[in-house]
Amino acid sequence: MDGIDTDKFKATAAMTAEKVLLTMIHGAEKLVRSESLNMAGATPHDIIYTDDLLSVLHYKPLEEEMVEIAGRKQTVQSGLYKTPLVLVPPLLAPGFAFDLYPSRSIARYFVAKGFDVYLVDFGSPDKSHSHLTFEDYILRWIPDAMASIRKESGQEELSLFGYCLGGLFSLLYTAASMDENIKNIITVASPIDMHQMGAAGKVLSIVSGPAMKLSRIMGFSLMNLDPKYTHIPGILGTIGFNLTNPFGFVKSHWDLMLNLWDREYVVAYESMGHWLNNLLDYPGATMQDMIVQMGMGNILKRGGMQIGNKHAFLKDVKCSILAFAGLSDEVVPIDSADNLLEVVSSTDKTFYKVPGGHMGIMMGSKAPENLWDMSAEWLSTRSNKVEEEIPYFMKDKKDR
Repeated sequence: MDGIDTDKFKATAAMTAEKVLLTMIHGAEKLVRSESLNMAGATPHDIIYTDDLLSVLHYKPLEEEMVEIAGRKQTVQSGLYKTPLVLVPPLLAPGFAFDLYPSRSIARYFVAKGFDVYLVDFGSPDKSHSHLTFEDYILRWIPDAMASIRKESGQEELSLFGYCLGGLFSLLYTAASMDENIKNIITVASPIDMHQMGAAGKVLSIVSGPAMKLSRIMGFSLMNLDPKYTHIPGILGTIGFNLTNPFGFVKSHWDLMLNLWDREYVVAYESMGHWLNNLLDYPGATMQDMIVQMGMGNILKRGGMQIGNKHAFLKDVKCSILAFAGLSDEVVPIDSADNLLEVVSSTDKTFYKVPGGHMGIMMGSKAPENLWDMSAEWLSTRSNKVEEEIPYFMKDKKDR
């Protein structure tokens, strides 16, 4: 054929045919056996403690010498740090949000960086758990989880890494328990000023005053309601997140159609979808605490919160703090998160604004090179390192 590079034409045709075939195969697999494409929770781990819904996971050292994280090769460094790193998810997201799939797993990333990694998994509540309160999570389950991790690791000092409400849980636990062995806390998209949380925050700031006055006049509080009436099904959370970015929701499906030939892309899409489509219920009693104290009262901005018979004063948090907010986060905007540094007493405290929305900040394509790397570098200088064994012949005589 004149003017046509036949070899290039044949190569392009063969590549197109291969992509069409792979698109058909992966499309059929997604329809019939979508679970085979879901790699969530794949990092090897042991469950070291359970109590009702609660599970505590301990991630095992990786066997590979080299891993690929978000397209980057990373040498596995085993057991560099003694200080355990404890991942704390929000109630809305399942624990495997920290371990979505191998190349986008925070848990696997930190294990490869040499950290001893644990996860506090609050399980999947349903309507029968509507009675669960902040007291159950912060004064019962988190202390039990910390005790189990200390027993397993043999270490007293711990670092906490909390996402959204998980960050608030980490702060409130530290404040309420006065746990002086919490060495470091990293919070990601954790709101402090609830009245700065976008449109919903503005509504709260307008109605909170009149609502609280009306409550006092009528002698009625939302806290008096049976919590089964304030229990929020997870499906509403899924709908809410999709509504915050409807264009992104449509675009993600279009991108899938264009990349259905790429199995790695489909695995990533399916694993992420497994998270977004399985957002968890908010127990009714916990929701009441959030609406009345954190929402209407905006009490965290004033420095604390009543939890059961204890008051958690955030000024009692004195450990090292690293806080992140997403530049395009519409759920927890920067103005809602940056108040954290004002209410804690820590002297070593840093606030960063990084690329991403509420989920992208943690799992987006730019998260590993921003939030993950920054967190690992920050923790590396604030975690106790494993001391190398000194050969016998090098020891001082008095130590022999």
